[in-house]
Amino acid sequence: MIQPSAHEMHDPRKWLSYVPQTLADISPLYAHLYQSMQDDPELLTLLRLIDPDQPIPVLFFSVVSFLVLGEKQHPFAQFYPYLCPTPRSAEEAYPSFRAFCLAHRDELQTLLPTVRLQTNEVSRCAQLLPAFKLVFARGGYQPLALIEIGSSAGLNLNWHRYGYHYGEVVIGDRASPVQIHCRLLGSCVPPLPEVLPALAQCHGIELFPLDVTTEYAVRWLRACIWPEEQERYHRLDAALEVAREHPPHILSGDACERLPELLAAVPPDETLCVWHSFALNQGPAEIREQVIQMLTEASAERTIYRISLEANPAQSGGPRLELFTYQEGSLFHYEWLAECDFHGRSLKWLC
Repeated sequence: MIQPSAHEMHDPRKWLSYVPQTLADISPLYAHLYQSMQDDPELLTLLRLIDPDQPIPVLFFSVVSFLVLGEKQHPFAQFYPYLCPTPRSAEEAYPSFRAFCLAHRDELQTLLPTVRLQTNEVSRCAQLLPAFKLVFARGGYQPLALIEIGSSAGLNLNWHRYGYHYGEVVIGDRASPVQIHCRLLGSCVPPLPEVLPALAQCHGIELFPLDVTTEYAVRWLRACIWPEEQERYHRLDAALEVAREHPPHILSGDACERLPELLAAVPPDETLCVWHSFALNQGPAEIREQVIQMLTEASAERTIYRISLEANPAQSGGPRLELFTYQEGSLFHYEWLAECDFHGRSLKWLC
């Protein structure tokens, strides 16, 4: 692991002590590359260019993958299962990886300080769906008015156009090209709807929206998927197909600037719910606090729900699904709903 003396002051979120374990669990290639980097000052210098609010190792490898996807004939591409039907062993990858990074040093020095991780993992919708159902019921079964903060390409805004499989329980559009499978863990059963909750409107806010009709956006979305998870590539392609037919509505800009207009436009007979997944905890802490303060103040006029699906290195365990209810200008109720994995594959509802 990287020693605190070298990186601690540059990693206020403690991503360097948290994210590498997920690399070991999910991506043998990334895990081997990350461990091998620890004795490589030249590559550690590049790693330090990343915004400390971002998941540092994951963003670094995503940027490298973005460059690899533009140069698929490079020897390093032979270690990517997505690009090579018979990939080479991850244990042999570091020399080729290092050569690739140094050959693309200029591009990395340009991209690493400015890019943001924008994984649009639609399988997380299966984790969000029980929370949507819960909010729908709490709101008196009035149609949902949903606002997503940090929507990237907006693929999750089409959640109501997907099919969901929780074991033998199937919900949603069985004919959709996007079929999401989520394993339920534990003894508590989440509040799965028989039919999807009624939806009045669904909008996103994104500082740097990705246009899925462009090659750049699609390439970046693919680059954010970890090399071994080929199922995620296929699901992304299916979600892109849906998005091209049903373009999501995304407002470009800062959430603190765009959120008030969306909140004000929701009629009183709709259930207002703001949600974010792997977004607010990957940005400046002051933005997160401003958003929460804005929702708190706006709740003086009406009830507002906030669904959070975030990973927090300061907390034990993995990502949490949480529900915040704001009423009369204050936080009225908080619930930790479920424990989740990073890519929507499982959900453990808490009693």
